[in-house]
Amino acid sequence: MSRAFVSLIIIFFLTLIGLLPILSMVGSTFMPEGAFSLDGYRQLFTNQTLWRSFYHSVSLAGFVAFLATVVGTALGTLLAKTTLYGRYFWFMLLLTPLLVPPYILAYGLALLFQSSEYLTSLYFGFAGTAWVLFTIYLPIPMLLTFLFLQHISVELEEVALLSSSWKKVLRHITLPLLYPAMELSFVLVFILSLGESSVATFLRYDIFPSQSFIQFSAFYDFNTATIYTMPLIVIVLFILIAQYRWMPFSKSIKMSSHPILAIEIKKPYLALALLIPFVFLVTLLPLWGILQKSTLQAFMETLSSSLPMLFRTALYASMGATLLVIFGFFSAYILYYRTSRLAPFLNAMLLFFFVLSSVVLGIGLIQFWNTPVTNFIYATPAIILMGYLVKYLFLSTKIIEHGISKIPHSLIEVAELSGASWSQIISTILLPLLKKSFMVAWVVGFIFTLRESTITMLVAPAGLSTLSSSILTQMANGKEATIASLCLLAVLLVIVPLILLLALHKRNAQ
Repeated sequence: MSRAFVSLIIIFFLTLIGLLPILSMVGSTFMPEGAFSLDGYRQLFTNQTLWRSFYHSVSLAGFVAFLATVVGTALGTLLAKTTLYGRYFWFMLLLTPLLVPPYILAYGLALLFQSSEYLTSLYFGFAGTAWVLFTIYLPIPMLLTFLFLQHISVELEEVALLSSSWKKVLRHITLPLLYPAMELSFVLVFILSLGESSVATFLRYDIFPSQSFIQFSAFYDFNTATIYTMPLIVIVLFILIAQYRWMPFSKSIKMSSHPILAIEIKKPYLALALLIPFVFLVTLLPLWGILQKSTLQAFMETLSSSLPMLFRTALYASMGATLLVIFGFFSAYILYYRTSRLAPFLNAMLLFFFVLSSVVLGIGLIQFWNTPVTNFIYATPAIILMGYLVKYLFLSTKIIEHGISKIPHSLIEVAELSGASWSQIISTILLPLLKKSFMVAWVVGFIFTLRESTITMLVAPAGLSTLSSSILTQMANGKEATIASLCLLAVLLVIVPLILLLALHKRNAQ
């Protein structure tokens, strides 16, 4: 088979399992009972409660995106462009909240504040929700800042330093060149914050995605739940179209990189005096709240009773991570080598899936696959794996695409001149040289599928729930020690692959 035909099959399959359910879900809102009707949309536009929730969601997402972009850019510049001691250590600590399930961070802080009525009343609502989301998405602008700093010409900064101080160089050269990273950070954090519902649900802050989830899970009203997802889809599409029009993602992040010209810090103790308390508040404080409530006896009892669920959770995450690596490789191959005219469509589709709310994806998968004909998929863990694949394929694709970009193109040219087919080039050149990228993509995929809760809660067949579903269920009326122990188990499941990723990075650095 030609690589163009294989590329077409991959794109068709991803469209079938991901985009087609969304399109089918949108179409069903106009045909609720087999006949064209706009009654649901009339209810949507006239319901003042819904629009108050929508205002809450937009204002919350905007505030979090602005704060995370400003602070994240500053921290990314500090950790990537200075001689601060232990920069990588601080960076990994600040990255941890992005990897831990969001509701665990919210629950950990709630345990700490429960002894104070004032702190509890302040935490439950907008303030607490905004803070938790800020800590979760803070690593995104940090990562993008680090990435964009690698594309700033060292010669440009060196020439400017001949006549100016670092302060002026940062203000007039470095930061203006980081504006695309800041814009992209704001867009991504805004959309991701707009679709995150588990934190706001736990902290009892009324946001728009929760309305759809309530209609689906509490009232079993599929049509109303689907209609309530439409504004989220429209906003995501509008932002992505605007972003591709004025700030294309593919042009914002170049694959080539340059050394970063470091700034020597004259007062490192002052920087550490500000950084250490901030890291403690963002990363360690929520985990400390969980550790305080999780006694050794409760932890061992919870571990013993949860072993089948833990095994099932790890198995699903492992299978999801493996699928992400397989499809991530083919998607990265299509995007990097442009083996199909539909490559831009594939790139846009993967980004759309990643930033789309998990509530929307989950409802779309249910409505499309919950039929007698497709019950062999819907009633099995395959539906969970499909949700994982659609949601996080963008991440594994970009990781592997970055690995492909580092392979000398001369190797491919020599192989082609010698008569090697595209499949031989893949098996003898690309696959062996991409082992490290595959390992990184697998670990990242494992962590993100492990932390996913909304899709799993919506689509998991009866009796096949995961650790995240159990924790969210226990939070309603379970014992604090049991819930804290379950949260600690979830954190440990994240830390183990994270340690493996750090060990891999250390070995590569040597």
